[in-house]
Amino acid sequence: MCDRALPVLEIACARCAVPLVSAGTCGECQRREPAFDEAVAAFEYRFPVDRLIHRFKYSGDLAVGRWLALRLAERVASRDPPDLLVAPPLTDSRLRERGFNQAVVIARHVGKQLHVRHSHAAFAKVRDTSPQPGLGRRQRLANLREAFRTELRLSGEHVAIVDDVLTTGATAHALSKLLKANGASRVSVWAIARTPEPSRRS
Repeated sequence: MCDRALPVLEIACARCAVPLVSAGTCGECQRREPAFDEAVAAFEYRFPVDRLIHRFKYSGDLAVGRWLALRLAERVASRDPPDLLVAPPLTDSRLRERGFNQAVVIARHVGKQLHVRHSHAAFAKVRDTSPQPGLGRRQRLANLREAFRTELRLSGEHVAIVDDVLTTGATAHALSKLLKANGASRVSVWAIARTPEPSRRS
């Protein structure tokens, strides 16, 4: 694939990685700081990356997933390495339906490339939630309240949450709160793609 055809995310909010026209912190993060400390995405979530992620996620094309993960690894390679990579969980029913957790696959490839250990089962989703698409940020936060648990016991580590797409950041926010409550000193979010115009409806 020609790299010039890819929507590389060049300028973004330092905190949540939403695309910006100039470097800095977006207004949403200035009003309501997320629980994570930084976010990095390799691409904007638009053609052809959106199609590639869909092919990986819903058609089980693991070769495409590996290619995307390596692009993310390249993007974050110059940053301070975290002590641990983790991935958002799927419910048991969603995992059975899909056959794999795409975020775990990405984290495994990124961890191998950067020589950072990853936990394939850092979190469990303890209750089903409503589908997130179509919900605004506040609705997503409410939807995810007390939806996750973790057995991780941390002592000041830097943890990176790895995912395929970062939309409003609600899932990353909920998981980051949990990680910090369990001893993480810093939480980063690394995603393949960031939605250009995430819904922020109340």
